[in-house]
Amino acid sequence: MFIYYNYNHNLINIFIAIITTVTATATTTTASITTTATNNQCRRNTINLGHIINALLNDYDIHLLPSNEGVNVTIEMHVQGITAISELTGDFELDFMYSEIWEDQRLNFKQLNICATNITLKGEFRKRIWTPETCIINSRHSSIHTSPSENTFIILYENGIVWSNFRLKVRAPCKMDLRMFPFDSIICKLTFESYSFNADEVRLFWHEKPLTMMEIVELPDFELIGWRTDHERSQYPNGEWDRAMVEFKFARRYGFYLFQSYFPTSLTVISSWVGFFFDVRAASAKITLGVSSLLAVSFQFGSVLRHLPRASYIKCLDVWMISSIIFIFCTLVELAIICRLNHCEREKQIGSHAVNQWINQIRKRKNLNGNSSDSNVKVLRRQNISSIVNLEKLRKAGNATTDIDITSDNKENTSNEHRFFKWPIIDIRKLLVQLRDRDWTITAAQVDYYSMRLFPLSFLLFNIIYWTVYISKMDGAF
Repeated sequence: MFIYYNYNHNLINIFIAIITTVTATATTTTASITTTATNNQCRRNTINLGHIINALLNDYDIHLLPSNEGVNVTIEMHVQGITAISELTGDFELDFMYSEIWEDQRLNFKQLNICATNITLKGEFRKRIWTPETCIINSRHSSIHTSPSENTFIILYENGIVWSNFRLKVRAPCKMDLRMFPFDSIICKLTFESYSFNADEVRLFWHEKPLTMMEIVELPDFELIGWRTDHERSQYPNGEWDRAMVEFKFARRYGFYLFQSYFPTSLTVISSWVGFFFDVRAASAKITLGVSSLLAVSFQFGSVLRHLPRASYIKCLDVWMISSIIFIFCTLVELAIICRLNHCEREKQIGSHAVNQWINQIRKRKNLNGNSSDSNVKVLRRQNISSIVNLEKLRKAGNATTDIDITSDNKENTSNEHRFFKWPIIDIRKLLVQLRDRDWTITAAQVDYYSMRLFPLSFLLFNIIYWTVYISKMDGAF
């Protein structure tokens, strides 16, 4: 009996387990069928966007604001690239994706139960709903990319949030101050504003991440060193308008100008000093070198100015170029001075040689005649010297005249001067005598000697002052 009872009890347990398994399987199958049916129903509803749009736009007025208290519009930018910056036109070009987000409860579709949290629509849908009509108020030219179709779309969220996106190409102005050129920086600005609605109706705000970059901006002439956003209100005759602004700051890459302007002009200035080592009689070679150096610097200066706008103020590069031209011009002035001194030295040598010839002739006559006196020699010497421009005698005569004048003046004023300024007068008199007796004659070789030392030192001093002043004025980031 005990064995039979256990056997029956085991059969009952097996039967209960089978029934439980079948019931669970049926329940799971039913739930799966229900879920599949529900998902199929969601897909069928979301595919029919025409009914959803018609339901949302029924009795929709695009002229009315979504809220009587005004609309807060959040904007953001995603910069794809900055393509060009022009100094001549004073503007820059950039491609970016512009997004604006606002709330319009009339487009809330949560109650439609379409099993979707958002709907993506084409850009043409903007014409059927209210939009803030923001624009870039300071742009010179802007366009929406059409490759291959217009790059715009709108996303409607179930809670009434509208997200509109454009892919734009914009050319906008830049603020340029070329006083520090080529070590300058420029600021390019975009200003967003609602064209149709004032600050009471539309208020613009930047997103938490207002601007993002798709890639690092690489330009041949400039480097992006920073950007910043700002917000202000602009006053118009018919009210206040809300503005959102973004500024990009670019620093010029000055390496090109160092190698194309600064180094060549420095070498040209230095090469103009080679003439100081030439012989003083090689005037033609010095003139050729000086004029060639001057023309080279002038040509380099002109090639730089052709790519810059006309400015009434002095630029950093102008100071360098003009100073280089002045240094080279001074070498030409030095050349003119040594040519004049060399000419005077030749005249003096010719005059001295002629005087010596006449003296030798007189001595020969004296030896031949035997009766000529020293007075005759002196008379003939004076006659011959007067017929030739003897610069040495004229200099001595001038010194003698000065000596007589100083002596006579000193004799007339001795009593009065010694009465009040006894010791200073004695010192001044000695100084005047020393200055009088000193040989102030300077030769062309001496001018070259001093020039080959003075010019390099002057150019070195100019470089120290120039780079110290302008490097201290270079701007950094925002």
